[in-house]
Amino acid sequence: MRRNKSTTIYRSLLRDAFSVTWHRRSLWIFGIFAGVISTGGVIDVAISGIRKATATGSLLTNMLDRTFIGYAYASEFILRLIQIDSKQVTLFITLGIVAIIALVACGVISQAALIHAAGNPYKHPCEIRKHVFVFFWDIFLVNLITKVAYSLLITLLTLPVILFIQNNSAFASTILFIHFFIFIPAVIILHIISLLALVDVVENKSNALNAFHTALHIFRKQWLATIEFGAILFAILFVAIIVLLSVFILISIPFAYINTVILIIGSPILFLIMNSITGILMIAVILTFGGALVTFQYSAWKFFFKRATHHIFGDKVFSKLWRMVA
Repeated sequence: MRRNKSTTIYRSLLRDAFSVTWHRRSLWIFGIFAGVISTGGVIDVAISGIRKATATGSLLTNMLDRTFIGYAYASEFILRLIQIDSKQVTLFITLGIVAIIALVACGVISQAALIHAAGNPYKHPCEIRKHVFVFFWDIFLVNLITKVAYSLLITLLTLPVILFIQNNSAFASTILFIHFFIFIPAVIILHIISLLALVDVVENKSNALNAFHTALHIFRKQWLATIEFGAILFAILFVAIIVLLSVFILISIPFAYINTVILIIGSPILFLIMNSITGILMIAVILTFGGALVTFQYSAWKFFFKRATHHIFGDKVFSKLWRMVA
């Protein structure tokens, strides 16, 4: 009797995600804002969380620094504001709060826009933005629950690190290794579940709690496939970062020669202009690169979700490893 083979779909999902990313470059602006409030990768959050937790600062500081982007700079800025006049402090804080609220709102709307646009007929970005306003609060709640869960994981990670610092013994080292071994998969799983929940909110108009329930159901049914797909996306991200670094190195070579000539001439104006051009160019490349990667990631998980919830194909096993041994 012929044994049933599982269905491998990763290549088609990635091809469709790349097609959306490349042919609908207007979505990259949504990717830039969505990347501000999302992780933008599968394992980078875990690596960054471990790096932050191994610092010798306070537990609360490490937790906030990892959970909220720019916390370290914001806290330093607030400390400096204390030394300024109270009226100016009030003005700066008010403007800062307004800017943060606006940035978070743009990020939430951009997440919904990326998910809605992937696989749907072309719409102008303004039309997409108007269509996804209805999902705002549920998307925001999914992100909030995810941030709280990340904070708890960071807290649980930091406690054995403190034990290891205070008691550098073989037992503490073993506990630390086991804890890292558990923590990294937990962060990866949380990231995957949160992305699937976001897709469910937009695709099925679910509330946040039902979206997490659906995401957990998909993960239980296709847990190995979701981890494999996440690992593939991380590998793509890793290769893309290497390419970006190579581009920066190639760009920096001519700029380095030009700056050397400017220094020999001794013109501070030319030096300022050249460094400004370099900085603007690097920021533009980073934003474009980040927007494209985030767009690709959201599109990929959108197509994965649609396949996993299909009334026929959703019951088939996606895992490549399972297909190899079945």
